[in-house]
Amino acid sequence: MNQPRIHIIWYFISDIISAIITWICFYFLRTIIQHYSFSVPSGFYLGGFLYVLGWISLYFLIGSYENIYEKSRVNEFFRTLVISLIGSVALLFFFILKNPQVDTEYYYLEFFSLLIPVFVLTYLLRLIILTKAKRQLKRKKVFFNVLLIGSGKNATQFFDAFAKTKGTTNYHISSFLNSNGNNGVHLPENIKKYTTLADLNAIIISDNIEEVIITVEKNDRMVLTNILQQLSDKDVNIKITPDAVDIISGAVKTNNVMGIPLIDVHSGQLPGWQKNIKRFIDICFSGFCLIILSPILLYTIIRTKFSSKGSIFYVQDRVGFKGKIFAIYKFRSMVQDAEKDGPQLSSYDDARVTNWGRTMRKWRLDELPQLWNILKGEMSLVGPRPERKFYIDQIELQYPEYNYLFKVKPGLTSWGMVQFGYASSVDEMIQRMPYDLMYVENVSIGLDLKIMLHTISIIIAGKGK
Repeated sequence: MNQPRIHIIWYFISDIISAIITWICFYFLRTIIQHYSFSVPSGFYLGGFLYVLGWISLYFLIGSYENIYEKSRVNEFFRTLVISLIGSVALLFFFILKNPQVDTEYYYLEFFSLLIPVFVLTYLLRLIILTKAKRQLKRKKVFFNVLLIGSGKNATQFFDAFAKTKGTTNYHISSFLNSNGNNGVHLPENIKKYTTLADLNAIIISDNIEEVIITVEKNDRMVLTNILQQLSDKDVNIKITPDAVDIISGAVKTNNVMGIPLIDVHSGQLPGWQKNIKRFIDICFSGFCLIILSPILLYTIIRTKFSSKGSIFYVQDRVGFKGKIFAIYKFRSMVQDAEKDGPQLSSYDDARVTNWGRTMRKWRLDELPQLWNILKGEMSLVGPRPERKFYIDQIELQYPEYNYLFKVKPGLTSWGMVQFGYASSVDEMIQRMPYDLMYVENVSIGLDLKIMLHTISIIIAGKGK
């Protein structure tokens, strides 16, 4: 069923509109405060661009551009107010340094002439969008399919509690997976019922599952581990029903979004604010590099074109974040139809690599088009290198934990690349895997910077291959 969901892009557009209007409004109010006629000064448009960019960056860093249907209008009011205060104070100091005044009253007038329009207009536009979203939820035009996993007493108790809050939530339990085949679970006939954990992936796809709730008994650790391992690369939100000890100890943060206490199992390893900073760095760095390195990119395009027959770019499907397939871009470093006989990994002395291709690989120039993948959000600067499904399927037969690498976005460089290098066989991929697993379990902004510095030193030394 197609649902008329509001895309987060409208939130983004509304913030741009409010920033443009308040920039013009601010300049107009300043002419009244300073007692001079309104005119468009030099630097007005550049200043406006930087002003809009600054506000959008602040909103992005605090996580404003996430799922609209999970937002609260009250929380958004205070969030918008706080960020408006922070941004206005920062701009106030800029104008103090640029236009020092003898009378400090002017500073207060300018501050409020910026703060009030920014807060009021930004929140007003957001409120319109959020109100429409809440109306869709209330009328059940938008809802979220839930897969309940469990058995026996726990699953029945959860569903009974959920049924009592059904009128106040838009989570719809559409499917149930019996984790141990116990028939002691009594659920309505309209809920699809499954009995095999091996079918978990197929269930999520066929039933359009967005939320998974696990009600497995805590003492059944093996089953719980198996379920979480299978869900590690799935694009779903995962929640577990807590017991009394979980709640009383405060060891976990519970979520009451369905009216029932639930533990969020976050698939991403970074806290929300660090995740936003990481994405912000990705966007800024990749965008900056695409502009600054454009002469090198142009030179590489020309050299690749005339080095051998074939296309300039090499496009290949890889497995990325949450197991999603995406097209990775590279400058072609091999002869045309290098894989006409099927998938083949490259080795150091691979005869298929062109002379210019070897030069590109030495300085990692062939990887530069992946800056576009980063800008699109398919990759990050740092993360496990993405591989083809053909090889991943072989690895997972021996090492199912390889799925854990999909908990983060793949990267242009990685801890495995720095410590081990390129893998020219499935065995070498397996040898590199522990380094990338170590990164996933210890990911941080600091570790990313460390890996980037190591990568830069490798590129400068021309040690790529």
